[in-house]
Amino acid sequence: MAHNVLTETGKLSGFHPRHWPLALGLGVLRLGAHLPLAWLQRLGRGLGFLAYHVLVSRRHIVSRNFELCFPEWTPQKRAAMVRANFAATGMGLVEGGLAWWGKAERLSSFTHVEGMQHYRAALQHGRGVLVLGAHFTAMELGGRIAAMNLPTSTVYKAAKNQRFNEVMLEQRSLHFQSVIANDNLRGMLEVLKSGGTCWYGADQDFGIEQSVFAPFFNIQTSTLTLASKIAQRTGAGVLFCYPERLPDAQGYVLHILPMPDFPSGDVVQDATRYNAMIEQVVRDKPEDYFWLHRRFKTRPPGEENPYN
Repeated sequence: MAHNVLTETGKLSGFHPRHWPLALGLGVLRLGAHLPLAWLQRLGRGLGFLAYHVLVSRRHIVSRNFELCFPEWTPQKRAAMVRANFAATGMGLVEGGLAWWGKAERLSSFTHVEGMQHYRAALQHGRGVLVLGAHFTAMELGGRIAAMNLPTSTVYKAAKNQRFNEVMLEQRSLHFQSVIANDNLRGMLEVLKSGGTCWYGADQDFGIEQSVFAPFFNIQTSTLTLASKIAQRTGAGVLFCYPERLPDAQGYVLHILPMPDFPSGDVVQDATRYNAMIEQVVRDKPEDYFWLHRRFKTRPPGEENPYN
């Protein structure tokens, strides 16, 4: 069987014709990594504009999420923020190409990290560092910034498209210490027990199994408890990080914040605190969160799915 691999030299190996659209898309992302940053972001906003008009069902999800989380907004503001979120998501897509194929020397010229002192302090415990992140639109580039500044492994959820998944794993593996599937608990534990650093995002709805309900924008939200359990089991230091896309193509900042007293021994309390950290960032820049996801689809008994 022919495999799809986008090699370091940029050549497409073994693509069946049915995968040519994917090959074209990956080629555009790779070429985009060489564009001036302002041009790249303009391209991303254009893709977001196109997606806004084509992906009607996703547009409904984003609008519904804003309606649930920001009920004080007027319909006009909500509509404007939906468009802004699609633009940010489009920029996040093309930034993924920059993260995968951008040269470290170039990225260093418009990215930096704030809070490295918290990372160094966490390392001193010698039991590894668990870095909790979230699905912000600049997440992929944020991961590359992290990998450039602190040796880290990352946890990922496999893409539905097998061919895309192969390319994603290949490119991420070039930058991270290791790339660990989200169901590979042993792999995460091994990294932390060896004193390494591991990034993990637990802010998507995977049902109630291994989750608890904790408030997020005053909504009881299904939140994974794995981070608490891993931190409890390993004694790893725990941090929170998020990427910030600066205005007017000025660059990007990866913020690293401490999470003292995490884990607390109470998984609901830990989930509440994690959600609160995300919410604080999202309230400042609501358009930069991944609202295309049905974050609130799993409900407590007796509540209806808000996306129906």
